[in-house]
Parts: sequence; C-alpha cells; structure tokens
Amino acid sequence: MNFYEAARFQYAAARLMVKLAQFRQQGSFVKNITNVSNFDINLSSHRAGSFNINVEDNTKKSSAGNFVDASMSDLISYVGERVIGKIDESSLDKTLIEAFTQTAAGEAVTVSVDGGAGPSITSALDKLVEAYVDNSDIANEWPSQIKDLVTRRLAEMVRARRLEEQKSDLSKIDLLRDQKLISMSAPLIGEMATALRKSADTLEIRSSFHSRQSPVLFLDQKMAKEIEAAVVDKDITTILCDVIQFNKDNGWGKVKIDNGSKTISFNIPSDVMPIMKQKLIDSMRKDLVYLQTYFVRDKAKQVIRLIAVGVLPTPSN
Repeated sequence: MNFYEAARFQYAAARLMVKLAQFRQQGSFVKNITNVSNFDINLSSHRAGSFNINVEDNTKKSSAGNFVDASMSDLISYVGERVIGKIDESSLDKTLIEAFTQTAAGEAVTVSVDGGAGPSITSALDKLVEAYVDNSDIANEWPSQIKDLVTRRLAEMVRARRLEEQKSDLSKIDLLRDQKLISMSAPLIGEMATALRKSADTLEIRSSFHSRQSPVLFLDQKMAKEIEAAVVDKDITTILCDVIQFNKDNGWGKVKIDNGSKTISFNIPSDVMPIMKQKLIDSMRKDLVYLQTYFVRDKAKQVIRLIAVGVLPTPSN
C-alpha cells in the first residue's frame, strides 16, 4: 500500500471511530480530539508488546535526477540529529552505568564525570553499546532504564555513521534548505511522539537492509514529552555565549547565556561536527564563543535547548 494513503485512511478512520464513540456516549462530538476527549479505541498488536509498521522506499529508483543521493533513513538521520537532543551527560546515573559496564565489558570501569582520570560517562555507555551490538541477548537481564539508554545511544551512533558516509551528498543541503527541513520535520516528529502519551513506552525507527536492522531514531516517554512541547525556531539566531561544557565525541554541551544568568544545553548535529569541533575548541580559549544556533522553545516560548550549527569568529569588541 502507498504509505501516505494508508496513513490518511488510518487517521480518518481513527477520528471517525472516536467521534462515533463520543456520539454514542454523549449524543454529540467535539471538533478537535484532545487528550481529554480521546476514547480508548485501541489497535491490536501484531505480537505481544509491540507494533511494527514496515515501510518500503520505492521512490529512490535511481540517483539520476535526485537532488541528493540518500536513502530515507539517511534523511531521517539528518533531521533527527537536529530535532532530537543528544544524551544529557549531567542527567545520567553514573553509578548505574558504571555497574552495568563492568558486567558487560568484564572489566573494572571508573567513570569520570568532570574530566578527571578514566573514561567519561558517555564512553562507559558506549562500551555497553558495543557489548549489546556483539550480543543483543545480554540486554535481557538489564533494567529498562539501561536498555533504553543503550538503544538511544546506539541510534545516535548509527545516525553519525550514516551522515559521515553520505556527507558528500548531504553537503548539498545549504542553510536555507536546512532551515526549511527543520521547520517542516520538527512538528511532524512531535506529532509522531503523541503515541507515547499513554499508549507506548518507546518508539523506534529502524533501517532494514538485507535483513540487517539498525536504529536511526529512538524516543522514550520523557523525550516524547519534551519534543511535543518544544518548538524549533525557523531562523538561525547568532549568540555570544560562554561554553562551560563540551563533549567532543557526541557534540553535547552547555553554555551560559543572558549575561551568564542562564545555563542551557546544546547539541551539534553529527554532520557538522567535523567542521565545528576545532573551531569551537579554539574559540573556547577566549571569553565568549560566537555560535550560530536554532533556539528550541517550550510552550511559554522560553528557550530550553540550542541546536548549534556554526561557529563564527568572536568579535574583538
């Protein structure tokens, strides 16, 4: 079936059935279906515990005539890197990750959170990912918190690899097209996240090639709630800020803005990391860094996160 037509049917059928259920109960129905007016009409799972929607990309018949020679998974990786924030190191449970890393790696691991001796907490998490990739059965004994973190980090790593492999073609996406892509995709990913309000615990988009699957996007309920409530600015904002933390491996960091009165996290998309990383490190030696960013705002229009896409020379004054 054509995915768009099938999805339109499913959306229309769902609205019809919910409104009929409202009418059956109340003799009337509301125009807009909200969390309050939604009725529990449920899909039956294909197997216990999960729903799978398999989509075939038949539009990429040939690279001839395409603006970019990239798969849908590559493009999902591109927009996902911008819309979805990287793992926030400061919120990770150091003790829990350390304990399970020792079990998975079979070696003692001492995690450094503040740049001291030993691997960073993200490096420790990456060891868990490596163990999981080698043997996925190892996760059967892990608590859901660890499994979700590992799946999320694995999706980040897969996106980074895909974007590196396709960097030549994806470099054709200029700043204007990048803005249009973010403006279009951010609210749609937010709509996809509504499935995690009550119905589901996690959402994954996986790429399948020759029967081999790999995740390119992962959301849990906490992430979905943040995405649903967030709005990504359509235009780039250039700011002078104090970068107080930066992970050169995954592009996550923190800055102080508003004259140092507010600390906020940022993430750098993997495809622009090679261009930005050294510039950012060099600029951090100065008092302030001149960043090109997209502001991500909550419903009250307060800035909650930054997507950093460029570094400009710091003004002399």
